[in-house]
Formats: sequence, structure tokens, C-alpha cells
Amino acid sequence: MKINYIVKYFYIVTVLSTLLFAFNTPLHLSSKEKDFINSHRFICIATGSWEPFNVLKNNKLEGIAVDYWNFIKAKLNLKDKCKIAKNFDEVLNSIKNKRADIVFAIGKTKDREKYAIFSKPYSTFPIVIATRNDVGFIAQMSYLKDKVIAVGRNYTATQLLKEYYPDFHLLEVKDIDTALRAVSAGKAYAAIDILPVISYNINKYSYANLKISGKTPWRFDVRIMVRKDLRELIPLINRAIDSIPKEKKEIIYKKWISVHYQQGIDPKTAFLLLGIVSIVLVLITGWAIYLKKEIAKRKLLEDELQKLATVDRLTGVYNRYKMDLSLDEQIEIAKRYKRALSVIFFDIDFFKKVNDTYGHKVGDEVLKELAYLVSNHLRKSDIFGRWGGEEFLIILPETTKKEAHKLAEKLRNYIQLHKFNKIDKLTCSFGITTLKEKDNSKTVLSRVDKRLYKAKQNGRNRVEVE
Repeated sequence: MKINYIVKYFYIVTVLSTLLFAFNTPLHLSSKEKDFINSHRFICIATGSWEPFNVLKNNKLEGIAVDYWNFIKAKLNLKDKCKIAKNFDEVLNSIKNKRADIVFAIGKTKDREKYAIFSKPYSTFPIVIATRNDVGFIAQMSYLKDKVIAVGRNYTATQLLKEYYPDFHLLEVKDIDTALRAVSAGKAYAAIDILPVISYNINKYSYANLKISGKTPWRFDVRIMVRKDLRELIPLINRAIDSIPKEKKEIIYKKWISVHYQQGIDPKTAFLLLGIVSIVLVLITGWAIYLKKEIAKRKLLEDELQKLATVDRLTGVYNRYKMDLSLDEQIEIAKRYKRALSVIFFDIDFFKKVNDTYGHKVGDEVLKELAYLVSNHLRKSDIFGRWGGEEFLIILPETTKKEAHKLAEKLRNYIQLHKFNKIDKLTCSFGITTLKEKDNSKTVLSRVDKRLYKAKQNGRNRVEVE
């Protein structure tokens, strides 16, 4: 039995060692390219306030962008020195005035192209809208007109808003944490930035009254910016980006998007231990078995962290992020195989009155009980999650409008007849829509939101079908 453990563990060590070798092998460069690299010591510049891309810890930069840049410069044997800027304006001005050479996480805009050049994207994320919990789904940018929108000064999202929505009221602040604080305090209606930045900061600073309420029309391509007179560097950086293995991208993503909750062994320590074990494996089989058990524990922990990233902490059903991904996936499947797809959007009638009368703690208990009740009346193939506040979304694969209507009426009736522990009775209003030929997730959500709104207008505790 111990021999089997050793053989399997040696296989794991071999695979991981191979990956580490692939990660760290420099690119083959021509003599001219080597001369260019060796004749420069490049100056990088970044703020430490764009978490999780640039994170300042003990006066040292860390984060998603730093991990990507460290991989790229290792591939090119590139020498650099990194300066920490007080704000993003200083970053841009340093490139303009040639006091710095490289910014390793930025978006390409027309204004920046006047004085800099850009690599291909090494990652892409949606630009999203964060609001307080009492704001409903934002299906269109026009909903934000005449509202105060907090954004980072000179950020890419800010440049896009100024270009495409010049009449919007923008509150430009120094960083995204300041923007979210403005929304949390009611000084702004919404904050806009890319998904990982918004999500990371909401979780890190425990903004319990904030949520992601919608997506903008744009996606943010994360690139490396280089000042124009160093354009020879861009093709080399692009080659290094092309060489980044999928496994490396997953390691970086998990480290900063989900594994930052982790307590225990970090990935660098784990790889170091694996290297030691590969050398002394034959002599200390007991140590190898111990480490195998630790890996099993780690796998369980990572599975739990993955669950935390997709499950709503209060109700135990899927969260907004998971439902957003699931809707895109189910629309693609339905269109590819020409199958029916329906969506139910519902919320609790007069839920504010529940919180005002009984308190938010009772309100939370009601949300958990409702989620449990609805979950028990759905098929295994149905996808159910909390959209935000008292709003819930149900995705129904291979379900017609008539079948969805029948289910919604059953749920409505179950809910109004159910005796809740703390408040006795409550009702819900439902909206229903089905997938059309030219639909995407945005148009589907917009339609079903209008149906829910109509149910509210027509007296609540009812189902409206598109």
C-alpha cells in the first residue's frame, strides 16, 4: 500500500516539476533582441491602490498584474526597477514625460495612444456597475443618466464613459475604494470598474450594502503599456504573453480572485515542499505520505473556496456572478441545439416593510427560508440563484413559456400558503420571458425585469409573461 502511495506521489511531483520548468524557461531571442534587452534597465511604475491587480504590501507591489509581469520579464531575462506612484495621474505623467518606461496593467485608449504603445491583452474582464443593495437590475446604461457615478480619475472606464456618455455626471476620485465608499455612503449612485477589482474591494472592505447590479457594454482588455520610443519591446512582450500556459493563468486567478481567503500553505510554499520531497522521497516515505494527506486537505479547501466564489453566503443558493455565467452558457446551448429556454425573475412583495417592522436579522431569515422553499420545488436541471437583495432568478433549460408559467404559478401559490417562521405570511411577484433568436443575456434580463415590474404595477402576488 505504501509503495502505491510513493509511485502516485512521485508522478504528481514529476508533473508539477515539468510545469515549473515550462513556466521558467526563457524565450529564445536573437542576438539583436538580446542586445536590446541587455542595454536597458526598464523602469516600471504603478500605484498600489488598484486591487487585486496592484496591491501594496510592506512597501512592495504584489497582485495579478505583478505576477503576470514577473513571468514575462523572466521569459525575456529583462532587468527592471519598479516605482510606486501616489496616484494614477502620476503613472500616466511619468510615461508621458519619460520618467518611466512600462505600466504592466492598463487599458488602451485613444488619448494614451498619443504617447504610448500597447501589448496584446493578457487577460480580459467585463466592466461592471456596483450599487447599493436596494437598487434593482441595471439593464441599460441609460438608467444611469442624471445619477452620480463614482469612477477612478483617468481610469479606462472613465475615458469610455466620457467618450460614449458625455452628459453623464461623473464623480472622479483617486481609486476604486474611494468610489465604493461614496456609493456605500449615498454620495454616489453607482461605481464602475472591471469585475475583479469591484468584487475584490467589496469583499475585502466588507461593503455589506453593495452589490454588482449590471454590466456596461464594454470589456476591459488588460495590457502592458510602453512609452513610444521603446517600441522594440512590444513584440518581445507579445511573444512572452503568447507563451503563458493556461495552468499559469489559473494559478494567478485562483491566488487573487478566490484563494486570497485561504488560511494555510500558499502555492509557493507548496511547490518548494514538492521539490524537497522529490529529492528525499525514497528515504522518508512517511514524510511523503504526510504531504499527500496535506494535499488532500488543500484540495478540499480549494473546493470550498470555489463554492464560496459561486454561492450566496446568506441563502446557500447560487450568487449573482454564477447566475450571470450560467445564463450566458445556457443561451449558447439553447441556440446551438435549437432548444427552448425560459427565465423567471421574482422578488418579495413589500420586503422593505419586513425589514422595517421586524429588523434586518428577521429579513435575512426570511430570505433563507424562501430560498429553501423554492429550491425544493425545482428540477435538478433548473438553475436557481439570488440576484441581489430580495430578487431571485431561475433559469429553466428546455422549458417553454407555457411550462415556465405553470411553474411560476405553482411557486407563487406555495409561497403565499407557506407559514414563515417569523412573519407568518408573504407573497412574491414573478416575471417570465423565453429566449428569442437574436437574444443575448442582456436582452433576456431586460425583458424579464420589465415583466416583473409589470407584475408589481398590476397589484403584486401575480405572474406576468412576456
